[in-house]
Amino acid sequence: MSPKPDRSGSNAQTVAAEDKRIQEALEKLRKEHDALQKKKIETDTTLQNLKEQLEELKRRAEEEYGTSDVEELKALLARWREENAQKVAAYEAHIASIKDALERIEAQAQTEPAS
Repeated sequence: MSPKPDRSGSNAQTVAAEDKRIQEALEKLRKEHDALQKKKIETDTTLQNLKEQLEELKRRAEEEYGTSDVEELKALLARWREENAQKVAAYEAHIASIKDALERIEAQAQTEPAS
């Protein structure tokens, strides 16, 4: 006959301690899983919101600029910046010509005899 295992002594305590360790590890893993699941849901929600925002921005870009292609939008922006720079330069030249005309009028007024 084989001897029965001794459950009343240190062997039983070892098994109980091992069971407790496994239970604690399992609980820790469950908590980690729950946290990861929550983070996944939050990330999925954020991703969905960003996709919706992107689609709205694409729609607006198509409506306002005739395209939603990033490279085409960059080209439009570059063209508009160049046009603005040209307009500013033309305006500066116009202002300079007005100043020159005023200076000529003032100079002429100072050289003419008073009536």
